[in-house]
Amino acid sequence: MKIRYISFLITIFAVFLAISCNNNEAGKTTENETETNQSVIEYTGEKLVITDKIMYDVQIVNDVIGDRSKNSPDWFWENLPTPESDDFIKSLLTDALSGKLKTYYYDMTGDYESFDEILPADLQSYMDEIMTYEFEVIDTTVKRYKPEKVEIQLTHKHVKKLRFLEEWFLADGVFHKRIIAVAPYFTIEYPGLEPINAVYFWVMINKDLK
Repeated sequence: MKIRYISFLITIFAVFLAISCNNNEAGKTTENETETNQSVIEYTGEKLVITDKIMYDVQIVNDVIGDRSKNSPDWFWENLPTPESDDFIKSLLTDALSGKLKTYYYDMTGDYESFDEILPADLQSYMDEIMTYEFEVIDTTVKRYKPEKVEIQLTHKHVKKLRFLEEWFLADGVFHKRIIAVAPYFTIEYPGLEPINAVYFWVMINKDLK
């Protein structure tokens, strides 16, 4: 878990570093910065591929831990610490919803040989739709019951896990995980109902994918 957590933070740091560099003039990007970004995001040397893609979920909110900050000795057990976790998920959602980070449709049955980008013209309407979860609640304890429509606005607080798509390989005697894409995993809870889980979009980490 600790290796996966560190790998995740390193990759996210590389993404935001790349975004920051792109905002600067091209001539201000140093050779060292370019080499650092490429080495973290893509390994170009000889490697033994274990699998070119593996998808799995990582819990980042462990409700069993009373104190989720680093004040707790067990904060890292299937958990990102607060307030860093909240700040990161807020930033991830904000950048995805605004188009600052490229987003792609989530396909439950896809083979992920390629991704379908959510085009800028469609992004706002798509995000408005998925970030408002609607359902009906029926009170059957009364004789003449009427369904009640419930709307829940999804926020960073509903992201309890992250779904990863990765490549695993061995290189120079070291086991590597290359993150291809990451998706916020929403958990929607309502009194009296079973939790509802949903994944709506990918945020691309590897810029070289189709």
